[in-house]
Amino acid sequence: MVGIVFAVLSCAAYTAAAVAQRRLAVRVAGPLTGGGQLATLLRHPLWWVSLVFNGGRAGFQVAAVSNAPLTVVQPLGVLVLVLGIPWSARLGGRRVTREEWRGAVLTSVALGVLLAVTVTGGGGGVLDDTGSVVVGAGTAALLLVTAWTAGRVRSAAWRSYLLAGAAGVAFGVSSATVKTAVAVIGETGAAGLVHASSLATPVIAVLGLFLAQAAYQGMELGAPLGITTFANPVSATVVGVAFMGESYAGGWVGGAVAVVCAVLAAYGIRLLTVPRGAATESVEQEGSERAP
Repeated sequence: MVGIVFAVLSCAAYTAAAVAQRRLAVRVAGPLTGGGQLATLLRHPLWWVSLVFNGGRAGFQVAAVSNAPLTVVQPLGVLVLVLGIPWSARLGGRRVTREEWRGAVLTSVALGVLLAVTVTGGGGGVLDDTGSVVVGAGTAALLLVTAWTAGRVRSAAWRSYLLAGAAGVAFGVSSATVKTAVAVIGETGAAGLVHASSLATPVIAVLGLFLAQAAYQGMELGAPLGITTFANPVSATVVGVAFMGESYAGGWVGGAVAVVCAVLAAYGIRLLTVPRGAATESVEQEGSERAP
């Protein structure tokens, strides 16, 4: 329960950070994958506001994964969708469309069921030395390759999807590395600061921040945030089961349910992909239909 409480607080902080990053994406035009806009990004106050909230998210996340297994903590990130979409829409001066509400609810329910079939008992383990190197180096390489690939994708939507998925992987894996780093530092003291997980955590976390920011460029909050929210627990569960000794409780039946949940969540995320013009047009149309 302590881990769940901290996980909810982490979600609240991440929601504030995501909304700030979305507002920043409106003010800093153009894709960030080319690097031309990075100087402007770093000079903007909203970037530093998002860093403060992301720092709070990271602190709460450390407390959460120190008291509960990854397969319990990570899926709770679905709360970010429920809180973030209406908040961002409100600040943007528009109402949440029906498609966005349906997408948020469908994605939330799918991830909630996914949590039910993946929950494990106990606190889970940590990465061993070999696992820390493999997971840390492999994830960093994957993120860099994805960023490079996204920078060469012409479609703004697909570029956003790739970057958002990579950001979710970064956040999910960093939860595993930070859990390991906390355990190692607790056992060995300052020597644990040079452990592979301790070194990998800030690299993966910083890459995740920039990838998430780049994913919001030219998109509403819902679709990239939904993809990030989905990729986060999936990647954390894969690392937890493959490298940390956590068990997948669902068995074959749970696996089938997880596949169905993945399809439903993907459809929910598709509903969240509402272009700005379509969203505005939908709101204006609803208003004209209600007018006498």
